[in-house]
Amino acid sequence: MEAFLLLTKVMDNQELTKEEKLAIEEQAIQALLQWGVKFQVPLKIEPGKMPKRILWWNRHFPRWAKTWKDARINKSWDIEETEIRDIETNETRLVYMRNFRIKPLYLGTIDAIRRLYLEIEYNEDALENDPLEESEKFFKYTSLMAEVAAIAVINSGCIVDPLDTAVQELKHFFISHLDVNRLQRLSMVINQMRNSAGFTASIRFIREVGTTKPRADRVE
Repeated sequence: MEAFLLLTKVMDNQELTKEEKLAIEEQAIQALLQWGVKFQVPLKIEPGKMPKRILWWNRHFPRWAKTWKDARINKSWDIEETEIRDIETNETRLVYMRNFRIKPLYLGTIDAIRRLYLEIEYNEDALENDPLEESEKFFKYTSLMAEVAAIAVINSGCIVDPLDTAVQELKHFFISHLDVNRLQRLSMVINQMRNSAGFTASIRFIREVGTTKPRADRVE
């Protein structure tokens, strides 16, 4: 009920109190963590056209309409056709988009990503002093960042083998299809799905329980 009232206020453009704004933000975070985030990557092939024989069949026998899938695309991929604007021609065109849904990361996934992060040498002071040269050095982590993305998308707590077939296949897909802008957005999503605040709260709770003084009647 509270969520409905807040949504009504937002739609009516009413002023929200600080507490109400925090409540909306918290609800948005919880929805994000529950349902995950959809992420799309365009394929490098032009969408195929349904064969004329199938078009003819579906037009004459709609009750027994046949579906058609492009044989060039892996059957396990979640693909949809989307219209985008071509920067060069300024015209819209159809492209295949591969869909991914990134959900809250399992502890095993978080740990696997953490081990990869440890391989990154990052010096904030050096970056501020010479941003151009230091930024160039980071491109050596292209393969590593693609692997981080693959592990996060697969999100299996059982992933401990860096040579895992599923990880390697998705890693190579990202290397050949992800651009820097999409990598940046994907990295932001991964950071959100790690839920660092929730993990820190868990540590804080455990420490508080572990350091609580025992009651006098419990001391033997």
